Amino acid sequence: MSKFYVLNPGAATRYYFLDLDLASMEEAASDWSYRQLASFKGTAHFGVEKGTTPADFLDTNCALIVVSDRVIDLLQKHNLNGYATYDVRVMKGGNEIEGYRGLAIVGRGGPNEPSLVTHYKTSSGASSRRISGIRPTAWDGSSLFTVDDLYRIVLVTEDVKSMFEREKITNCIFQPAEDFSIGY
Repeated sequence: MSKFYVLNPGAATRYYFLDLDLASMEEAASDWSYRQLASFKGTAHFGVEKGTTPADFLDTNCALIVVSDRVIDLLQKHNLNGYATYDVRVMKGGNEIEGYRGLAIVGRGGPNEPSLVTHYKTSSGASSRRISGIRPTAWDGSSLFTVDDLYRIVLVTEDVKSMFEREKITNCIFQPAEDFSIGY
């Protein structure tokens, strides 16, 4: 069985942190799934809210992923798949910071393994669930992908993780998918 990792932008405060201009999303919504963002034809506008240093992955105040052209070039060079891009505009102090794209994840993992979900009642009687681990049930073989019931969690293969680490891609973190946990 393949080993998968959850990929997230890092939260290091020295790197640019972006604030999305919601009006720039036009007909799109910032809560679209990553797959839906592949069909976004506009340009998402971001302002640098804090931080002093550019990075390959930029954290945002929404769930959109902004990456450097270097990341896209490496994905293409290594024939990795499961992603699309869309236009972004990153501004800092009235000046455009060039060299960034929005990353849409189009690879599919099917639903998460049902045995990893625990349903329970809270002390108030409300229904909740806890997910302990991610194991795709119908992975399409993509290098970057999401599972249907966790469509905002980006998963990558060992090849992506190794390449990003080897190439010293900045401001991204990897968590083994089996260690992922969330309750709601």
